Amino acid sequence: MFLEIGIGAAVAILTSVIACRLLITAGLEDAPNMARKAHRAPTPTSGGLGIALGFGAGLSVVTLMASEEWRAQVGFWGFTRLSILTAFACAFLGLGALDDARPLGPRLKFAIFAALSVASVLSTWPVTQLQVGPYVLHLGYVIGLLGSGLFVFTLVNCVNFMDGLNGLAMGSVSIGLAALGLIALSEGGLGSASVAFCGAGALLGFLVWNFPNGRLFAGDSGALFAGALAALASLHALSRIQLSPFIPPVLFFPLLADVLLTLAWRVSQKRRVLEGHAEHIYQILNRSGLGAKATTLWYWFAMVVCGALGFAAAWLELSEVSWGSYAPAAALALLAAASLIISAMVRNHAKARKLGEV
Repeated sequence: MFLEIGIGAAVAILTSVIACRLLITAGLEDAPNMARKAHRAPTPTSGGLGIALGFGAGLSVVTLMASEEWRAQVGFWGFTRLSILTAFACAFLGLGALDDARPLGPRLKFAIFAALSVASVLSTWPVTQLQVGPYVLHLGYVIGLLGSGLFVFTLVNCVNFMDGLNGLAMGSVSIGLAALGLIALSEGGLGSASVAFCGAGALLGFLVWNFPNGRLFAGDSGALFAGALAALASLHALSRIQLSPFIPPVLFFPLLADVLLTLAWRVSQKRRVLEGHAEHIYQILNRSGLGAKATTLWYWFAMVVCGALGFAAAWLELSEVSWGSYAPAAALALLAAASLIISAMVRNHAKARKLGEV
């Protein structure tokens, strides 16, 4: 089965590379019409369409080439759930494409986001309990559905907010999906691994044209599709293998931490949360002289570290180690503490150097 998934990921990369190259010639451009945008010239956008085509092609190849083991494990209903998952990811893609062409109002966009996020959980299964060691909190179906929908809503928005430097958000999601795929594959979650690796491959194909020179942008269509794919693939893995709900936030932690801490900072400064700004940690690092390319590479490095930490925590949780069930929550708590320290250091440094909004 490793071969089939590998071929599917390779097809996803190749299809995405070709589709994104065609989109560069399509003429749909993103104009630098806002101060917070990093680019200074109109640039081809809607690379999300190429990413989606790459993902669809890769997953189709895996399905067509699937071994008896894959078919037996996934089954008819499993294949149906994968199809629904893909459909919801494409719904986010369509919403992003619409917003690219004709920006939606924040309230309308919020309402559609919320409805899609909760509905999309039905393609996987809501998280209905949280466990730390021997302690289990039973949430029930309704609270689990709303909480899982909130996770989808948060991660999709975080990817969208972080899509401000070439390669940062899309490359980070690709790394997170690859780590999720490795965890799923190690535990026999073949359907989850297929989605994760095909998604990672499609994003890599896009990066050929996006990083570092920015010949093509993902647009809202790409950011929303990538975020939805990351969130739904995570929930799918949670429903198929005995994995802690704390693992996905660990895998995508750099994206989540930057956005959530920035929003908390803006609330503490009594600034409007939904108003455009340039106060994210990655934006401050870019302005500080580190530069766009180096900032992106540092975020990728952080994603690799979080991926390794998530893999280790998942392995400990599923092993025979007596204290292993504490590992996912401990890993998330460790990252949360580190992010608070790093955020404070970066903002204090920026304030001392008078780098504008911090």
